[in-house]
Amino acid sequence: MSVDFYVAVPADQWPTLAAVEQCASRKGYPIKVRRFPVLDAQKVVTDGASVAVDGNDAYLEGQLSPSSLSAEEVRWINERLAASTAPFRISDRHALMSIHVRRSTELRAASYVIASLVVCFGGYGFEPQGNAHGRADFAKALIEGAALLKGP
Repeated sequence: MSVDFYVAVPADQWPTLAAVEQCASRKGYPIKVRRFPVLDAQKVVTDGASVAVDGNDAYLEGQLSPSSLSAEEVRWINERLAASTAPFRISDRHALMSIHVRRSTELRAASYVIASLVVCFGGYGFEPQGNAHGRADFAKALIEGAALLKGP
């Protein structure tokens, strides 16, 4: 299993680790954010996020950058969004985070992190394999899927 996610957040609203943690806690998401990338206006940050979900550690491999430094990915995502008639487009005002997961624990952790970025920080999520995208409804679907992955 391998799943890719993208989330575009207004760059001026990119959260700190503490802010993501507070959002997840308020929403009742069962995660503890241990490391979270810091947006750098000058480069692509390749340190992913480290998250514990239900006491299990998960490393969320990915990248974070101002959208202007990820022009190829932005163009590809915007083309996919246009084909689906979605009104949203990633602009130069956004930070773009990609997350690549391979295991169910990572998928579960990523779902909560992305949902947090969407609901608390004005993000727009995109999952290309299923061509799923959006805001509140997308976040809700991620959380529902994460609940189904919970172990015994």
